[in-house]
Amino acid sequence: MEDKGFTLEEAIEIADDFEDLIDTEFNTDRVTTYFIENVLVAPFSPDAQKQFADAYQISKDKDGALSLYTGNEYDVLVMTCNINDESALIPIDIRTFALERGIKYNFP
Repeated sequence: MEDKGFTLEEAIEIADDFEDLIDTEFNTDRVTTYFIENVLVAPFSPDAQKQFADAYQISKDKDGALSLYTGNEYDVLVMTCNINDESALIPIDIRTFALERGIKYNFP
């Protein structure tokens, strides 16, 4: 089954539920450690998500980056970076992050 986007209200609630992840670290392979910079409401479509992530990377202004989006389907991104290279943010959608980390969450 293909994932659907969230409503804006759902995405805000999910981002709030996961905000405790901000400023924490996690490992993916016992070698690489990632730092979680933020958990953000973002556009759902891949192209708009990339535009959002690029704008956020430059400005660190989540509201400004989201204001570029005119659609009505949203996602939540966990914005991470390798602790050895904090200059490049790596967005991970919340469903993938939860699945890979074994986090049980009932997404709408």
